[in-house]
Amino acid sequence: MVDFPRFPILWGETPLMPLPRFARAIGAKSVWIKRDDLTGFAFGGNKLRKLEFLLGEALEQGCDLIITGGSLQSNHARLTIAAANRAGLDTWLCFAGSRWGSIQGNLLLDHLLGATCFLTGAYGSEGLLQAMEEKAEEAREQGRKPYVIPVGGSTAVGDYGYVLAWDELERQRKQQNLPPFDEIYLPAGTGGTLAGLACGQERDPAGTLLVGISVWLSKEKAEQEVRHLGDNLMREIGEAGEFSLQSVRILDDYIGRKYGVPSEEGNEAIRLLAQTEGVCLDPVYTGKALAGLIDQVKNRDASDKNLLFWHTGGTPALFTHASSLQGGRSVEHRLDCP
Repeated sequence: MVDFPRFPILWGETPLMPLPRFARAIGAKSVWIKRDDLTGFAFGGNKLRKLEFLLGEALEQGCDLIITGGSLQSNHARLTIAAANRAGLDTWLCFAGSRWGSIQGNLLLDHLLGATCFLTGAYGSEGLLQAMEEKAEEAREQGRKPYVIPVGGSTAVGDYGYVLAWDELERQRKQQNLPPFDEIYLPAGTGGTLAGLACGQERDPAGTLLVGISVWLSKEKAEQEVRHLGDNLMREIGEAGEFSLQSVRILDDYIGRKYGVPSEEGNEAIRLLAQTEGVCLDPVYTGKALAGLIDQVKNRDASDKNLLFWHTGGTPALFTHASSLQGGRSVEHRLDCP
């Protein structure tokens, strides 16, 4: 195990749960869910696994200010301010675009948590990182010691949290006497979660295909990002050899109109899981990822497949996009069970 500085945030392991009614509804042998929406506080989400190590490094370096950013409804930004509050650090959030819009969802939580927020006029991960670095220079001129976290927390230090998440999943799977999952589905944004899981499997192979459902990048660009992040992570943790995408498949068929805009298929997937299992997803990331899982199962015989869906969180977006989710029909008629 790598000895990265760590600031404990997680309450413990997140649940690994079966979804029997959902599995019957879509025609799979079994579907399980890894509940990383239940990672502790501020409505949970996958970024807390990364932030344990990012904040650990910031504290070790004696930093007093965290600077990060993303879209106005960034899950990463919301969880960063919450975790930084717990660590006693101030937070500046740099947001894309030049208009605030409605203060709701994650942005409302950012304000409630006390973040200092800036509109940058920048777009994309690279543009936002440049804006963050400019803010960091302003902070240094004020005598502060800032720590900059790129969009999504996708650095080798942060992504290591998902190497450990792979170990956690395998430990839980074996404790429950489950066979290796044939496929694991998860949303792919900046790619750090997927890269971390793939590196975990490189160290402890299980023969599982990791299927990343891209929510904004093309397949080719997402593969480049995951390979770059995986290479950096493998070097950082001292693993010999190059990172391979052999166990990774990325699909860009379920983005919909564009990033941040709910899709009809994603919303239908949200309704199906909610009405079969009582588990809520979000329309920006996890809903679209589950729509990808459903479609992939629909187009083949999956009666012998054991699948896992990795719930990465984001549920505050349900309320931000309430209008797109209204008026959906019931999906109970799809089920052949009481």
